[in-house]
Amino acid sequence: MKIKFWGTRGSLPTPLTAQQVRDKVVQALAATRGRTLPADTTELGAWVDEHLPFAVRATCGGNTPCVQISGNGPEYVLLDAGTGLRDFAHDYREKHAHGSHPSFPVGAKFHIFLTHFHWDHLQGLPFFYPLYASGQEVIFYGGHEKMEEAVRAQFTQPFFPVPYEYLKAKISYRQLSPETDEVIAGLRVRVCEQHHPGRSFAYRFEQDGKVFVYSTDSEHKHAEVAAPGYPLALFYEDADLLVFDAMYSLEEATYSKVDWGHSSDVMGVELAARARVKRLALFHHDPHHSDADFEKILFNMRMYAGLYHQEMGRRLTGDHKFPSEVLMAYDGLEVEL
Repeated sequence: MKIKFWGTRGSLPTPLTAQQVRDKVVQALAATRGRTLPADTTELGAWVDEHLPFAVRATCGGNTPCVQISGNGPEYVLLDAGTGLRDFAHDYREKHAHGSHPSFPVGAKFHIFLTHFHWDHLQGLPFFYPLYASGQEVIFYGGHEKMEEAVRAQFTQPFFPVPYEYLKAKISYRQLSPETDEVIAGLRVRVCEQHHPGRSFAYRFEQDGKVFVYSTDSEHKHAEVAAPGYPLALFYEDADLLVFDAMYSLEEATYSKVDWGHSSDVMGVELAARARVKRLALFHHDPHHSDADFEKILFNMRMYAGLYHQEMGRRLTGDHKFPSEVLMAYDGLEVEL
């Protein structure tokens, strides 16, 4: 499996401002003082990657959640339909463009798994080009009973001018049950309900011995997590990659934002250790956080996972193993399992 992140922000889209871009340019120029830069643009790009921190040379991005799984087949698997879905659709359109008019392959199939129906997870749907093209098939999956009602609502006045009835793709809906595994697009799929206003669902995908878990918009109550047999800890077990809602700090999640439906970076590391997760990707980023904030969070979580493991190694049981890698998910990141 290859995982690509098209959108990683939570709550609402967060594009960079002109001032933020200017600040990055100033910091980049300041880093070149006293240095002789290569004239060749390829070499210059390599220099930038090597010498400038991520927060200066790049950005986590501002799109709301959308993640793609690329497997062995030609079908497309997408998790959530935030504004990142538009970028996926644009990429799909460009690959099939012939002049100014794209010619989408007949029989293309898109499997879209929805965690829940909050706007940041549906905002990209009206701009998903395959919905408007005949010969395309779009199947929505989720644990909720009223998926079609939620999707149709994105195409209603006064919020969007194109009605649902104008969509030309073949559209269908399948409700998934936590009690039953499904095989979809060559992936074994399992769902698990999470603690979030309006209910949300995590997804576990397995293929060729690899396990990918997508668990966003979930609050993990400390008392429940500490209890034996915590369902989501079991759901995460032995994942090669866990995408985890780490919107808040531990302090926020514990005190000021209780029952807001999101979790913390520290809880992500702790649950990953408990479930023996190999790689952890922090996700659903707070719209108030800057790229510099994310860099600090990532540094702290890597230190926490590494140092805590070293210091507490003798006290950890064989059932705990901290992840070998902690990632900060960003728009455009690709991870191969």
